[in-house]
Amino acid sequence: MSKLLFAAFNDGVNQSMAGDHEAAIRAFDKVLAVDPKHVPALTAKGASLATLGRHEEALRCFERAIEEDPTEAEAHREAAFCQLELGEPEAAAQLLQRAVQLNPTPGYREAAAVQIYNLGNALLTRRSRRPDKARYRQARHVFQLALELSPAYAECARALADIWEHLGDITQRDHYAQLATRLRPAHA
Repeated sequence: MSKLLFAAFNDGVNQSMAGDHEAAIRAFDKVLAVDPKHVPALTAKGASLATLGRHEEALRCFERAIEEDPTEAEAHREAAFCQLELGEPEAAAQLLQRAVQLNPTPGYREAAAVQIYNLGNALLTRRSRRPDKARYRQARHVFQLALELSPAYAECARALADIWEHLGDITQRDHYAQLATRLRPAHA
């Protein structure tokens, strides 16, 4: 990588870390204008776009990064988060499965589960009005995916019990409430 390309990429990273994602995107675009297959720039640009709520554009960046380097775990994981934001839990599950296959380091799966759990909470709280059934159903898929990634995640089980209560399925509510209790006993 040339010094100018390296400088432009570092500028984008610094801008992103400072919270100026529009400037970061411009810097990553400079890198991509010279090297359209630059996986770190594609992934970083996608992350900035996702932070700005531009999930479809971000997903395209992550998909290009995956095309260029199918072994890039972060691109798979970030693409999965975009798919969740776009209401595509099945596609997200496949991408996350691949990400954890590519990065089997301890804690990676659990960290992804925490991010997904936080996304589920955001789905229920980000709009000013009370969540409707469609948002509860979408959040249910998100929380279920987090629980699949980390089966001992008691907060996910508790969230699913609450979701099922709002959706009117008492059997499922009780199932997840009992699971949450088993995962986190009362004396813990």
